[in-house]
Amino acid sequence: IKLRRYLMLTEFLIKQSQKPSGLIGRVITKIWSFYFKKLSLWAIKQTTISDNYRILEIGYGGGSTIKNLLALNKNLEIHGIDISKESYRTAQRAHSDSIRKGSVQLKIGNVENMPYQNNYFDRIFAIQTHIFWKDIKKSFQEVYRVLSSNSTLIIASEKEKIHYHMTDYRTSHEFSQLLTSIGFSKIEEKQNRNWILYIVYK
Repeated sequence: IKLRRYLMLTEFLIKQSQKPSGLIGRVITKIWSFYFKKLSLWAIKQTTISDNYRILEIGYGGGSTIKNLLALNKNLEIHGIDISKESYRTAQRAHSDSIRKGSVQLKIGNVENMPYQNNYFDRIFAIQTHIFWKDIKKSFQEVYRVLSSNSTLIIASEKEKIHYHMTDYRTSHEFSQLLTSIGFSKIEEKQNRNWILYIVYK
């Protein structure tokens, strides 16, 4: 019985990580904002961001990366898409002023079918999110579609979460092969003790 309860709890928490909902989801999105702040800042520092860039974050969670991007004070057009209604509510509350001004636009949606025009974004960030995508090839094809020419996708994640959640494309070699097969021209990899990051060029 104890094992069954443990497995049920584990499955519940994994589902909440994939798509936060309800009171537990609200708590999780707030924890994420704090826990992934350093990962978010590290990811942003790995690329240049110029004034007036159009930026998309896929899986914005509690909105911490959006907060870090706004802090750059570069008059950015920031978009976010997340599958979770709870994440949407949390991020909306956190960035109500910027949403009112029009500098931040948030949507609920799936990375596999995004409501953006072709070749629109100058930078796309996917921080601790691609590990949960159900159809990873279709998702990155969609990312490729909305990323403008000669622009950059930043993917960052905890290493242990890649090995835990992903059954395919766990190694950097397999992952790079997937991305180049979609059409991305160049992939750079950076690591530290706990994190791994890919700079992916269209």
